Amino acid sequence: MTLSILTLLLAGFTAQDSCSTAAEDVCSYDTTQLCQVEASGQPPMQVEIADNFDKRARGLMHRTELAPHQGMWFVYDEERPGYSGFWMYNTKIALDIAYLDAQMRVVKTFTMRPCTSVNSRNCPSYRPGTNYKSALEMSAGYFAEHGIREGVQLQQCENKE
Repeated sequence: MTLSILTLLLAGFTAQDSCSTAAEDVCSYDTTQLCQVEASGQPPMQVEIADNFDKRARGLMHRTELAPHQGMWFVYDEERPGYSGFWMYNTKIALDIAYLDAQMRVVKTFTMRPCTSVNSRNCPSYRPGTNYKSALEMSAGYFAEHGIREGVQLQQCENKE
């Protein structure tokens, strides 16, 4: 009997931390705020944290909009090679992506367009060409509007809620 309860508890814990790429599934993400280090007056970015394989694989797939200043921060345990990029398969909105080094300095940005192909192999990959530790996705145009470009440093900032 004790083993059955433990199994149910572990199954519930695992289910909360997993996602799938299926459109009908809902994923649960922790959130934080990111700010530019040397840019007073810029609003904080409210970001969902994709910090495991399933959450990173799901990303912003199937979303039809993002609220102002809302995005997703993809966090890795290890540095990622520059040939490893992101794609827009099943992603319905155009996005800006910033690849960040271990100090959260922007090393490369792209504006990514939705891939409408039903075959994922036809979707381009946006590769930074340099190693990175995390990546930030926001609505397309956000980076230009808020001065986020190569060399800009970000940080987690205090929640003002």
